[in-house]
Formats: sequence, C-alpha cells, structure tokens
Amino acid sequence: MRIPTDLHFKDLAGRIHWPHASRNATSITHRHTSDEDAEIVKATLYVSTVTLVVLLVVLAAIAFGQEAMHWLGVH
Repeated sequence: MRIPTDLHFKDLAGRIHWPHASRNATSITHRHTSDEDAEIVKATLYVSTVTLVVLLVVLAAIAFGQEAMHWLGVH
C-alpha cells in the first residue's frame, strides 16, 4: 500500500475508522475523535521505532561481542 507523503497523522487516523462498526449496528457507545486516533498512531509509531532501535543496538552488541571473542582467541 502506498501512502501519500502529504498525508498527516490526523488524516491517517481518520481513515482508521476505529472502532469499526458493522452496517447493522445502530449506535456505538464510545467513539474516538480524529485527534485521539492521531495520538494512537503517533504512540504506535514511537513504540515501534524505539523497539527497532533497541533491537538493532542489541544485535550490534552481540555481533561485536562475538568478534571480540574471536580476536581474543576464545573458542
């Protein structure tokens, strides 16, 4: 799926339509505004980015540790 570059978080959140309502549903007891959905999108992106960075740092540390052990002659 290609996302247009001029789309903002609020516009993206408006496309989520969360919570999803079926066509037969008459009322939704709790509705989220576009601003609340935009905050959810921002938080999700933030958590995903932080998780990715931490994973990359851990993998780099493991790789460096293995190389250091190789340099030191540890078997």
